[in-house]
Amino acid sequence: MQTYIGTRDFFPKESRYREWMFSIQRKVCTLYGYEEYSSPLLEYLDLYQSKSSEEIVDGQIYSFEDRGKRKVAIRPEMTPSIARMIHLKERELTFPIRWYSIANFMRYERPGRGRLREFFQLNTDLVGISSPSADVEIMMIAIDILRSYGASDTDFKVGFSDRRILSSYLQIENEERFRRVIRVLDKRNKIDQNDFAQMIHELAVDVQEEKKMHSIFDMELEDFMRSSLLDQEGRQASQELSQFNSSLKEKGYKIQFDPSIVRGFDYYTGMIFEVYDKVSSNRRSLIGGGRYDRLLGMIGKRDIPAVGFGLGDVSLENFLQSHHLSPVSLEEPQGVWIAFVSELLEKEYFHLATELRKGGIQTEQSLQAKGRLGKQFETAQKKNKRYVVILGEDEIGKNEISIKDLVRGEQTKIPRSSLVEYLQNADRN
Repeated sequence: MQTYIGTRDFFPKESRYREWMFSIQRKVCTLYGYEEYSSPLLEYLDLYQSKSSEEIVDGQIYSFEDRGKRKVAIRPEMTPSIARMIHLKERELTFPIRWYSIANFMRYERPGRGRLREFFQLNTDLVGISSPSADVEIMMIAIDILRSYGASDTDFKVGFSDRRILSSYLQIENEERFRRVIRVLDKRNKIDQNDFAQMIHELAVDVQEEKKMHSIFDMELEDFMRSSLLDQEGRQASQELSQFNSSLKEKGYKIQFDPSIVRGFDYYTGMIFEVYDKVSSNRRSLIGGGRYDRLLGMIGKRDIPAVGFGLGDVSLENFLQSHHLSPVSLEEPQGVWIAFVSELLEKEYFHLATELRKGGIQTEQSLQAKGRLGKQFETAQKKNKRYVVILGEDEIGKNEISIKDLVRGEQTKIPRSSLVEYLQNADRN
């Protein structure tokens, strides 16, 4: 039987690769002082209604009624969950909060390159600071993660914008209508351009507004800052965005203003950004995020400023493979295989395995004799073991033990009492 469409099995080899990707993410987040958290795979459906994008809630969310007649959903994203968690323990938490999680999610999407129905995603959030310096830190983490995989700044591009600038420039006062506009603008790089133009035409109230919607994609940040259409909030947002841009460039991070980035989630309130692979076949964004200062207030009693991003494993793996950044081997031979030489010595093998594990040595033992000793060597090699430990009647009589190094092809005998120390030292070398 095959896996459910858009999901994956992770055999040991794939699991090693995935854990390698996650280990880099954990290392960078930890270096910045972020702590790991987790939340349930299942949440109440109303956590996402009016808080996530309309596209996710109406078309992509896996929801159902449980046996207690409660409407629940498999989480399609993490941001509402972290907002719920912070609201739950707000009085006990120390702000600012620096948290990250690596979790799996499900969305009912059409599987394709860079997109599956089940995916794993790093979510990194900084909660409690409204200053653009928090935006700077979040962006630094996102870029540092890609650099830590060995990527150079020429392998990807970072685009940023701000919802407030677009709102001010377009002069759409009705919040619900602005949300509809944002959802359409977010489709610009995802659908046929003729279809996009038709959607803009149908959405605009007049020709002037239609032209403005198209014009934003050709404007630089300075053009918005000089525009007489911006209100006070828009001018403040453009100044903050300019400060954000300058601060990152001073620190050696190359980013670019891109008004085509609008992000489809309703909860974004300020700076938004996406990171793209420069390889054209990887069209989906690698990293996306931004500021969501009002989401916690929608769930709790008060607004708390927050900014964060998500990095999905499917698009990341495509990026790493396209730029040849995957490790040459995650299958470095390691650990010990204890050969089964005689049924009379079965208790000795169990005792030996326990002794090695207590010494911190990865140990797998044969639980039955399968043919000649050479056949067990082949099994140990297929299992990617570095050493085979052999204990037979001859070794016991001489209080020795034989060790076969499968990498070097060498076999030696050492005193039985020296086995753990020998392997511990060999492991370091």
